[in-house]
Amino acid sequence: MAELREFARHSKDLDDLHVRLVPISADDQHDAHEAWQKVADKKFTILSDPGATVIRKYGLLHVHGRENGEDIALRTTILIAPDGRERWRRVSKAVPDIPSWDETLTQIKAAQSGGATEH
Repeated sequence: MAELREFARHSKDLDDLHVRLVPISADDQHDAHEAWQKVADKKFTILSDPGATVIRKYGLLHVHGRENGEDIALRTTILIAPDGRERWRRVSKAVPDIPSWDETLTQIKAAQSGGATEH
């Protein structure tokens, strides 16, 4: 949630860089809508993927990651170029490992100049 708040705070910067943010959540539509209102401050759409269809396609499903046995999505930031190629990926193992706004901004600028690499 902290990362979504940070992206919402910097939504103008993302617009200026011509970056479209597309968060995808394994939560149902109701929970994704709540996050859109309360966390993202309605600055960008949050997609609901409760069946983890898209999350699976990116290889980001942590099987039985919750105590109740449900699968969860790995916390991940991915930059995808307009041509559809992945330019940078950061899979975070824990909340402290989530990239800061400054790190993400650096990667966005590197990707736009052709310098970011896939991880």
